[in-house]
Amino acid sequence: MLLLSDPRSQELAGPAAHGRLVSITALLVCCAPLLVLAVRGWANAVLYLGALASVLVLASGQLPAARLAPPERRWARAMLVALMAPVVAVSFSALLRQDGYLPQFDAPLRFVLAIPIFLLVMRSGWPVRRVMQWALPVALLLGLAVLHVGGQDMRWAPRVTTRVVDPLVFGYFSLAFGLMCLASIAPGEWRAGRRWSVVLRLAGFALGLYLSVLSGSRSGWAAAPLVVGFWAWYQWGRRHPLGSVGVVVAVALMLAGAYLFVPAIGVRIDEGIRDVVEYPWNGVLRHETSLGYRITYLRIAADVFALHPIAGVGDTAHLAPLPASAFPYAAPEAVAGAFNSGFHNQLATNAVRSGIGGLLATAALLLVPLLVCARGVRRGAPAAMMGLAYCTCLVVSSLSTEVVDLKFTASFYAVMTAVLCGAVLGRAGAQRQTN
Repeated sequence: MLLLSDPRSQELAGPAAHGRLVSITALLVCCAPLLVLAVRGWANAVLYLGALASVLVLASGQLPAARLAPPERRWARAMLVALMAPVVAVSFSALLRQDGYLPQFDAPLRFVLAIPIFLLVMRSGWPVRRVMQWALPVALLLGLAVLHVGGQDMRWAPRVTTRVVDPLVFGYFSLAFGLMCLASIAPGEWRAGRRWSVVLRLAGFALGLYLSVLSGSRSGWAAAPLVVGFWAWYQWGRRHPLGSVGVVVAVALMLAGAYLFVPAIGVRIDEGIRDVVEYPWNGVLRHETSLGYRITYLRIAADVFALHPIAGVGDTAHLAPLPASAFPYAAPEAVAGAFNSGFHNQLATNAVRSGIGGLLATAALLLVPLLVCARGVRRGAPAAMMGLAYCTCLVVSSLSTEVVDLKFTASFYAVMTAVLCGAVLGRAGAQRQTN
């Protein structure tokens, strides 16, 4: 496989760098969000087809060398390490436990498949932002259409979602797409003759927030003020002290308005506060509450990790590592829920399953793309602000649910981070890519 730089490909820089297969593959992976809320298996299909086509392109030598500056080359290597780390961590812990349970390798291997996609996007200079700023609002419109035409999945009532994803995933995907729509807007675009595009993306932002609230899931909500606040500060406030103050005030008013005037948000926030305040730290939680059970799950995860910090215990849904009686502060139903649902925290889940290696690998998988995009914003990379919005939402969501363990969510996260980080680090750079 051709990696960051291949001498053979330097001879082909120019028109040959954008052959038909390159364009089709890049367009496919950039459209990963398009049907993820509407068509079952879409994320997996994009990952498999995109990885296969990317390998063919890279092996054929159609693309020019990456020609990265030393700092970008280091971050590109960090991305490769982050994508490989989960399968290495799972393999090492499984070897220590002599655990040959094959399904535990399923999700981690999907990140390895994203490596050729990352390399293709990085070396092709494909205009990811230009494609995604149209694909994201359309994806949200399709999700809304599926809800109205096909109806919601009644298994999750009263929460709202399509028949493709559960309410937690539906909620944080919708929110992430909406925030990415907003983050893709630059102030000068309204004056540059792109008004319809700006209107579409503003509608996508509003629709993403609406669908997330409609889902009844709070996962990722804390990302909204972070992304909106940073986007507004970067566009208007960073060069003016009063502008920074104005951004803080505007975000505070937005939060207060959402709490006071959007009943679904106010009710869910009140429920969460009540769950934490009334949690019986010295007793057993007898009745299931959303945040109450999550606190119990984290306590169980901490105890199990303390017993097996190096090798982990493997997939707890496949084989419970301890009986319910080992956790006197948890009801048997809470223990069963923790082992079956993965503790509702991505870091805790993989720390329990694969020990310290799983913890570090998951932290790298979540934080390296975030840092790549944050650094890209400072450099002015076109797709960086969108990438920062996506990664921020997924990192925040990972604190209350799993975002890289389910097969299709792992596939989607792998494709999205590969595409966005590849665009941020790519050979076109901030100066050479037009928008």
